[in-house]
Amino acid sequence: MLGLVSAKTTPNATPLHISFTQNDNHIPKIGNKTPSPLLKRTPSPSSKPKIKPSKKTLQEQRIDESSLDNPDLGPFLLKLAIDTVASGDNQNKALDYATRASISFEKSSGPGLDLAMSLQVEAAIYCSLGRLENAIPVLERSIKTLDLKSGSDHAMAKFSGFMQLGDTYSMLGRVDRSISSYESGLKIQIEALGDLDPRVAESCR
Repeated sequence: MLGLVSAKTTPNATPLHISFTQNDNHIPKIGNKTPSPLLKRTPSPSSKPKIKPSKKTLQEQRIDESSLDNPDLGPFLLKLAIDTVASGDNQNKALDYATRASISFEKSSGPGLDLAMSLQVEAAIYCSLGRLENAIPVLERSIKTLDLKSGSDHAMAKFSGFMQLGDTYSMLGRVDRSISSYESGLKIQIEALGDLDPRVAESCR
């Protein structure tokens, strides 16, 4: 599963371009509708139980959800995140879906391409919300989870991560780190495609 995430989004801009190919065959379906494992049936006002506020942080609550072990949940949540971004709906909701997708991929399949691409989508949403500092560790993690020995898909995802990291550092005004990230990404792209490939020329441009 390989996609391309564009993080060239200013904090005040609303549109976020995420191009991502997702295999819908991995999404659990019942009948003609795709159920959301995130949505629970709302009880009627008369039967509403009293809920005590949890003392756990949101991140701890996400990690505690045993359903995130389900290997079908990561692709489902990631598609939800991308669809939410594309619809222009609540970007914080999209971020929650993407974060939970990353946790699910990590728990069900461990480091690899799926986790890396989910993290890159998560980082792009952070950028669209103007939370650039939050995007950096997520992108660094996406780069570390990929192994160049695992093939060209991993190499190009690692390249994408470095370029997205360069964009993020650029928006923060950290030019040295931005250039360093671009150079690292370009080196990987040249090794994967060859220095005569037109895509390498586009990156240099």
